[in-house]
Amino acid sequence: MTPKLSSEVEQFVSAAPDGAIQVEGADGNTYWVLTEEAMRVRQYVQQGLAEADRGELSEWNADDIKAAGRELKQSRSN
Repeated sequence: MTPKLSSEVEQFVSAAPDGAIQVEGADGNTYWVLTEEAMRVRQYVQQGLAEADRGELSEWNADDIKAAGRELKQSRSN
């Protein structure tokens, strides 16, 4: 079953800058509503944590990662 959000909640979630909002249910419990993109990021983080737990780690350099991102952005804008 996939429940439908009210238009008010849908507008609120879509306007959330991080794609996630905390809502309170009628029962007083707290729930999180995530956009599809926020859910995808959450899954990537969980995957990375699982890899780290298995010892699948490697060295990395933030400057190299940023440079690669800039190159990718540049190639997409051409």
